[in-house]
Amino acid sequence: MTTTTSIDAKERALAAAEAAQSKKGQNVSILDLTEQEAYADYLVIVSTYSERQCAAVADAVREQFKANFDERPISASGQGVWVLIDYGDVVVHVFHEDARAYYDLDRLWAKAPRLRVPAAEDLRVAHG
Repeated sequence: MTTTTSIDAKERALAAAEAAQSKKGQNVSILDLTEQEAYADYLVIVSTYSERQCAAVADAVREQFKANFDERPISASGQGVWVLIDYGDVVVHVFHEDARAYYDLDRLWAKAPRLRVPAAEDLRVAHG
């Protein structure tokens, strides 16, 4: 990927994290796969505490991408305890906390660098 694409992907991954936090998504991780995988530059992993919240977070991510980047997902699948939203270079996994622990993508990608995710409070201050 080119540097410009990677920067755009990073911005979009951070936007996904912000959208998730706006619906009280917890334990948000952004894994940088630019040097490790060809299928995506960033994985965004989010925990939720109910199936309804999982759906709300996934909807918020889709709305954020449509509003800010005029972009729809290449594919989206799942419901209930795990929703996967694929934007090509950014892949978002929204998990119920139990499903996240079971699949443990964080451990699978333990060597991947993590981006710092701004705290939800910092985002509210920055956007007024």
